[in-house]
Amino acid sequence: MQKTLSMGRGRVLILAWGVLAFATAHADVTPPHIRDAWARLRDNPKTYDQTDQFCRGKRLDAACELPGNALQGGGTGVCRSSVNDRGEIARSCIRTTRVEIDSDVPSGGFVASPALCKPYIDWVQRNDPSEPAPVLPFGCKPPAQPLTDRFCKGRAVGDVCAVEMRVDGKPEQYPGTCANKWQSERFYYMGSREALRQVMTCGSPPTFERQFSPASWLDKLWQ
Repeated sequence: MQKTLSMGRGRVLILAWGVLAFATAHADVTPPHIRDAWARLRDNPKTYDQTDQFCRGKRLDAACELPGNALQGGGTGVCRSSVNDRGEIARSCIRTTRVEIDSDVPSGGFVASPALCKPYIDWVQRNDPSEPAPVLPFGCKPPAQPLTDRFCKGRAVGDVCAVEMRVDGKPEQYPGTCANKWQSERFYYMGSREALRQVMTCGSPPTFERQFSPASWLDKLWQ
């Protein structure tokens, strides 16, 4: 799935559970087999090489259903196609159920790799108050306090919790467990890169695992 998910303070809008792929990328960093697969998909939007169990035998944009409650990634969806990292066109059920969670997680706190942050790390180790901090086009300073959503405030990893959310505009609540999760934010600096932060959130694992199988000869005829 993966969009760069910037988890700022306020509402988090979850549009889909599963694989998110982008049809556009910087040509200098996109492998040829990925570009070729996207070109195939642009030329024939109906084509696909494999499909998950929820869209098996279904056409593009057909309705599908993911099991489990909204916190577990379940809900209604549609069959859409994207390109995976092996250059295969995969058709899968992408959730369209609109889920909004007011998590109240502070913004920021994403840290780039140690290699990129070496100037900042060296500055911290020198501990010279007369020397200004280096100005870098990405974050290197970790949060002063561990980050947590409002459902796990005052709790520890493994504690039970409950998430309040709106599902297609309707208020709902589901039980979960507090766990530390890594969140990512992508940025561009001499190539596409990723910054990370750890947040304790109330969640529940999905009730399903996607299982992909190749498109059959009959499926190929419909393409």
